[in-house]
Amino acid sequence: MNSKKGIIPIFFAVDDNYAPLLNVALESIVSQASKNYEYHIHILCENLSERNKTLLKWFELNNFRVSIFDMTEHIVKEAQKMHTRDYYSKTTYFRVYIPDLFTEYDKALYLDCDIALNADISELYNFDIGENYVGGVTCEAVDTTSVFTEYAENYLGMKLPYYFNAGIMLMNLKVLREINFKERFFDILSKVKFEVAQDQDYFNVLCEGHVLFLPKAWNKTPRPGSLEKLEEIKLVHYNLSYRPWRYDGVLYEELFWKHAKKTSAYEKLLEIKRGITKKDAAYDKKWMENLKRVAYELANATDTFCSLYESGEIMLMK
Repeated sequence: MNSKKGIIPIFFAVDDNYAPLLNVALESIVSQASKNYEYHIHILCENLSERNKTLLKWFELNNFRVSIFDMTEHIVKEAQKMHTRDYYSKTTYFRVYIPDLFTEYDKALYLDCDIALNADISELYNFDIGENYVGGVTCEAVDTTSVFTEYAENYLGMKLPYYFNAGIMLMNLKVLREINFKERFFDILSKVKFEVAQDQDYFNVLCEGHVLFLPKAWNKTPRPGSLEKLEEIKLVHYNLSYRPWRYDGVLYEELFWKHAKKTSAYEKLLEIKRGITKKDAAYDKKWMENLKRVAYELANATDTFCSLYESGEIMLMK
């Protein structure tokens, strides 16, 4: 590699269930990336199979370096505090450790695995983050679903539209180290159990007022009824129930499958899709209904997080 090139660090957190999706995400990045940079891909995992490690290392070519980083020993102290449910696992918390574990970087991208790029990733990295803690895109689910809007406003006390999706983040690692972000994160985690968006809620509460809001084209949910054309979008985030590896008819599914076909995970993804049953579909529908119910109940609760914080009943680390 040419050591004179600028370095773009990119982090993912993955387990064996999401490894096939990470293949798609990486192919979409590699195939469109500028040759003017070196890309350091760091894959944070726990007990990832040797087969999946091998398949992911295939993306280490030309100006790409791929490192597999096992988080097991690093999360021992906080593992019992990590709330998980439904599709969430401990991997969702791995991003919190990035600033302290990778002190060689002052800035980095964190990306969820369920994405496909439609542009050069260096464009996203090169936004000037200034002294903000993170750069992110407003959460489309919160922007467009009234019950989630009310939850963010009434329960969390957020001033909308300033609630961002933490699955795509430009992280100011230097500043996050300076403010002891990891310690502050696990301090609030030990005192409050957010039940709707879990780690995303914690990021929003802790980063409020220190977020660079990025163009929505960099984190587009394939929500039915969206008017944006694919050529206007830089990154599609196939989150919530909008998963082309599970269901037909997902908006912008052609982008996902275009990149999936070029990976070693293609047959596995087709196998997953063939295995989806009516029971699975019913579960996904029920999961979203339950999430909305919990959000509604909390938004209309007497004791909200913001009221308890403002009254001093919840004291957060400064």
